[in-house]
Amino acid sequence: MRPTFLLLSLPVLSLLLSCKKDQDSKMMKETYSSETTTVDDNGKKDSMTTTSVEKEIDGNRNGSYSYPYKASDGSRAKVTFMNNGRSKTILIEANNRKFELDFKNKTPEGELYERSGISAESKGDSLIISQDNNEIALVRVNLN
Repeated sequence: MRPTFLLLSLPVLSLLLSCKKDQDSKMMKETYSSETTTVDDNGKKDSMTTTSVEKEIDGNRNGSYSYPYKASDGSRAKVTFMNNGRSKTILIEANNRKFELDFKNKTPEGELYERSGISAESKGDSLIISQDNNEIALVRVNLN
C-alpha cells in the first residue's frame, strides 16, 4: 500500500508544483518603426534612416528615437534620443565617432545634455553641440 501511495502522490505533487503561477510576471509591449528615404542632394544620392523603438513595461515607457542631422558644411550625423525610465541620454554618431551625453535639465526651448566637457542643446529640429569655444549647429533632415 505504501509504495502505491508514493507512486500515485509523486505525479500529483509534481503537477501541483509545475502549475504554480508566477506572480512576478510583467506586461510588456514593444513597438518598432523604421523609415528609410533616399534624398537627392545636389545630384548626389544619399540614404537616411529614422528609427524608433518603444517599450512599455507595466505602464512605464522606455524608448529610443534616431534621426539624421546635417551640419552647415554638409557633414551628417545620426542622433539617438534614449529614455530608459531612469535616465535620458543622447548618442551622437558622426565621422566614425560616438558621443553619449546625459540629460542635465529642461530649457525654455528644449533640453540640455552634457558629459566630459561636451554639451548639446536640442531645440525643436536643431541641435547645437558645444565643446570649449567651438559650436556645431545641426539641423534635423526632413525625410519628406
